[in-house]
Amino acid sequence: MSDSKTVKKKSLEINMILNAIKGIMRIIFPLITFPYVSKVLGVEGVGKYNFASSMVGYFIMFAGLGISTYAIREGAKIRENKQKSNQFISEIFSINLFSTLISYLLLAVLLCVWPVLQNYTILILILSIQIGFTTIGVEWIYSIFEDYAYITVRSIIFQIFSLVMLFILVHKPDDLYWYAFITAFSGVGSNLLNLIHSKKYCHIKVTCKIDWKKHLIPIFILFATTVTVRIYSNSDVTILGILCGDYEVGLYSVSTKVYEVIKTILSSVIIVSIPRLASLAGKRDGSFSKLAESVYMLLISLVMPCLTGIILLRKEIVWIVSDESYIQATTSLTILSIALLFSLFGWFWGQCILVPHNKEKIVFVASAVSAVVNIAMNFLLIPIWKQDAAAFTTLIAECLQFLLCWFAGRKYLSKNKILSCCWKSLIGCMLIIILNIWIINNNWGTVVHCLLLIPLSIFAYGLVELLLQNPGIVNIFNKFLRKTRKI
Repeated sequence: MSDSKTVKKKSLEINMILNAIKGIMRIIFPLITFPYVSKVLGVEGVGKYNFASSMVGYFIMFAGLGISTYAIREGAKIRENKQKSNQFISEIFSINLFSTLISYLLLAVLLCVWPVLQNYTILILILSIQIGFTTIGVEWIYSIFEDYAYITVRSIIFQIFSLVMLFILVHKPDDLYWYAFITAFSGVGSNLLNLIHSKKYCHIKVTCKIDWKKHLIPIFILFATTVTVRIYSNSDVTILGILCGDYEVGLYSVSTKVYEVIKTILSSVIIVSIPRLASLAGKRDGSFSKLAESVYMLLISLVMPCLTGIILLRKEIVWIVSDESYIQATTSLTILSIALLFSLFGWFWGQCILVPHNKEKIVFVASAVSAVVNIAMNFLLIPIWKQDAAAFTTLIAECLQFLLCWFAGRKYLSKNKILSCCWKSLIGCMLIIILNIWIINNNWGTVVHCLLLIPLSIFAYGLVELLLQNPGIVNIFNKFLRKTRKI
């Protein structure tokens, strides 16, 4: 028997906090550096970097296949059996190595045959470091065994080191390649340590004895889902760059940067619940529904005030993360903030409800339909409204994805509890809007506006939700009180 008996004893709330810290540290690096980089590299430099990054992102996706999601779902079911777990992990790792090799070969071919990429070749080669290091990072093993402490600590160390290197090496537009290397290193530089540290839970070896029939079908279905999701999340940048240019991509990058920051932080709350939900799926004791409802209500209670805050402070946010030359990004930021709501809710219904019940085919169909709609609308609208059109098509795609996944998975959760949570959260958001109007009417300026609205909104929203007995907030508050009483 493995050490994984302790997995069930680990607090899901602590895991949520640890993964949130990891997510925050992962995006704090670009959040801190983006204002500096946007000034040093300029709009076109930022646009060039983001175009190259979006291209490499496709090959990272191909190398990953649907392996991470599949490995977490199936690995969580057998993590207490050391022999089965070792064999399963070795097989999945070997498949991942093979897909990574193919990904590099395809990237090399594309660089040789597509003239458009000639101006981006060096950037793409530097950023492609992420492909191999993501594979050897085996971060899905730590999700299987719910060990978020280790990967949180090592992420913080490498982020701090990369931040120091950025300010030492990047000072002028010609330092674009240094910036690309540093950002690539900050994301995957610690992955070699991940592979070494994984011996705590399993013994990984490269093997040719793979049950291809068992693994490939669900992996390819999940990969197809990943492809379609990446298409409607990355195609806007790619098509915007092709049809308009680096300047528009640079403007849109400000909006997407904020969008990804908030999405990363909030999604970390629900990512840690996937292994637990996978192990509970199929049980008839109601434990799956109880946990899923608790996670969903917490997500609702966090997403709605964040959405409200982004819309109210959209101009201030653009000014903080860049400068006045990016002010045209406020419209696309507003649209993407609404898309954030549907993105996270759709992700919950797909990955936390349908996938644990082996309904990945439904998730794929929903993603495919959304991707087709997104691409078609991108080609139609981007030439007219540019970066704002890219944001709008993302909103439509995320909304469609959410509706399709919700319709297929709604039978697993109680509708009444969720609707009650939504209304209570909406009342709290109305209070935030009232506070914002009060601060604006006092004409205290931009800085005071932000410094006052954020803490006052957090306090007022939390207090109102406790008074309304919003389960998403009450559950966390009660658990916090129990923890403090034990100290």
